[in-house]
Amino acid sequence: MQPLNIVLKHDRYRANVLNMQASENYLSPSVRRALASDMASRYSMVFDSEVHGVFVHNVYGGTKYEEEIVELAEKLAMKVFGFSHTNVKPLSGHIAAMTVLITLAKRGSKIMAIPPERGGYDGYYQPYLPDMLGLEYIPPALNDGIPDPDHILKTRPDIIILGASYILFPYDLKPILNAAAEIDAVVIYDASHVLGFLPSGFQNDIEKCAVVYGSTHKSFPGPQGGIILTNQSELANKIDKNLTWRTQDNFHVNRVAALAQALWVFEPVAGEYGKMVSENSYALAKTLDELGLKIKYPPHYTRSHQVIVDEHYLLERFNMTPPEMSKILEKNGIVIDAVGRIGTAELTWKGYTVEDMEHIAHIIVSALKGENVKTQVKNLVKKWDGKTLGEKFREDI
Repeated sequence: MQPLNIVLKHDRYRANVLNMQASENYLSPSVRRALASDMASRYSMVFDSEVHGVFVHNVYGGTKYEEEIVELAEKLAMKVFGFSHTNVKPLSGHIAAMTVLITLAKRGSKIMAIPPERGGYDGYYQPYLPDMLGLEYIPPALNDGIPDPDHILKTRPDIIILGASYILFPYDLKPILNAAAEIDAVVIYDASHVLGFLPSGFQNDIEKCAVVYGSTHKSFPGPQGGIILTNQSELANKIDKNLTWRTQDNFHVNRVAALAQALWVFEPVAGEYGKMVSENSYALAKTLDELGLKIKYPPHYTRSHQVIVDEHYLLERFNMTPPEMSKILEKNGIVIDAVGRIGTAELTWKGYTVEDMEHIAHIIVSALKGENVKTQVKNLVKKWDGKTLGEKFREDI
């Protein structure tokens, strides 16, 4: 079988289901066009320094448009997210995290991050990035899901990493920032899951963190990859130097082009999209809870794109685990992950509303009770008019 046939099968399949995975979003057609452009096989590396004894601006030739697209991506990112410096070249959120840690930490430095068992990113746990970089992971005492300031003062970490894979609410950053300042620690924010909400004010005081970084394909509707944001010029320069030939080699020009296009499409709705996602998530969570599928954590449930199912009640009431729930819903045309998260970012980007979320909640519970809801799901899929929120404001696409 020709590999492209599998790709086309995938495209047809995903175009006919409700995609509700918390770690995914939808690429507008113009973003896909950039991703699949000739830039996918091209190089560009601006060096502006000596290479083997000769001054070189760009290591490669034929790069005038590659350089132009990187510059535009950076300008759009700074405008959309409100930071004075950005690097759009990391191949992933993980590489962005690694680059930031290499820049800020020394071997033996102590880092504090939300532990995996409480929804934190596994990469910050001792067997992974800390072991590789020679760092010591300190599990924090948590207060309302975030590191307790008194525990920070007691354990004196060098770097405090905020953000998590399971994130429902913004953090109260002030006590953490104050505690960090008292012990001369650095606070950084992994915004992988909430990047798309930052322009709408999801997280107060985030500009006071030394660095904000993360993935560009979860709540933000861009291509898979990473981004780094900061307001500190010297730190930005160090990050740039640590990315090339250290944490990665050449960046993928087509991904940067797709990110630039995604930012351009996103810009008209940047201030409202996060609020719309929050409203949709709350409506979905509240309706599911009222229908008997218990959702964490009532009565507020969530302000992000994530709705988290109470796995203990799921087993007790519906006699199934989160992976089993995922399989049942997928058979009916609703795609979620296998760890109990239901996401609303992609459907919101496609224009689905609070009323749609309430309808979807009824469909989900019916499916878990054993009913066949494929027709209802298909009708909801067909409801989408094919344009994303941002595209409706960009007449020249």
